[in-house]
Amino acid sequence: MKKILGGMACTLAMASLFPVFAAEPMATPIVIQAQKSALFDLARFDSKLIAVGERGLVMRSTDEGKTWSGALTPVSRSLNSVLYLGDKIGIAGGHGGTMVRTEDDGATWTQVKIADIGTDSILGLTALSDGRVLAYGSFGMYMESADKGKTWMRKKVINDTFERHISKIAEIAPGKLLLVGETGTLAISSDLGATWKELESPYAATGSDGVKGSLFGVMRLNDGSVMIYGMRGHAYRSTDGAATWTLIPVTATNTFNGGSVAADGKIVLTGNNGMIATSTDNGVSLTLQYTKDGHPLGQAMVAKDGALIYVGYLSTGRIEASVQKP
Repeated sequence: MKKILGGMACTLAMASLFPVFAAEPMATPIVIQAQKSALFDLARFDSKLIAVGERGLVMRSTDEGKTWSGALTPVSRSLNSVLYLGDKIGIAGGHGGTMVRTEDDGATWTQVKIADIGTDSILGLTALSDGRVLAYGSFGMYMESADKGKTWMRKKVINDTFERHISKIAEIAPGKLLLVGETGTLAISSDLGATWKELESPYAATGSDGVKGSLFGVMRLNDGSVMIYGMRGHAYRSTDGAATWTLIPVTATNTFNGGSVAADGKIVLTGNNGMIATSTDNGVSLTLQYTKDGHPLGQAMVAKDGALIYVGYLSTGRIEASVQKP
């Protein structure tokens, strides 16, 4: 069966067309234009924004995404996910089991060698309420760290034969995790990942092969409900801890790649063809808009001034809060 690496699989493939950057760490900014780079994830580090992407690239913004400066990490593999852990510490993971770590708010990065990971790609990172950090991704790879990403231990997830790509894991309630992934993979843990139970995916089988659609993200919303999303514009909402799901109406078939929830509860989803979906009613409904360039988007968030900041394949920008979009 053909494996699906994630919503931006086509983006990651296109990133290989770019020249290989030097692998030396650089403490000073270098001239790289965010709008001409492939960026796959975005996170807030204290007062800064950090975006990661192709060939170990890190972009930093100190003005809520209006301008960006680039820095290279000591790796040349694409970084898919970035996570802030507090106290100026952050980690980023990507292709070929690549992990990098910063202790100065993203100014410089060092590589973390993980013996048990092999070449499995890291697709996502999650911080748990007990202080542990998770890294997960291709072919059921699942790692835990108890020291903010310095060292890692590989763990079993779901069962001994599980090998689906894990797209995202979120803590949807104290001590309760929800996992989503390839071909409709959906699983829940009530003990912070010690044991897992597979759930029936709401994403019905598509096509003659009967394979269920892949899910690429899960988020806990401010009212305590949960949202999952993935291929072909599919998004679902649960108000009972993932026991049952309601399809969220979406008038598009573009795949959703990433999502975030602002402090005020506003939801932002990103997708292919420059699609951005927002919700101010805890995911009951989604409003769609599109970037002018129409390139695939990896992640977006609400800026402190209310604007929408987005990153993606050759597409980084802001949509000002005062501008009304259809």
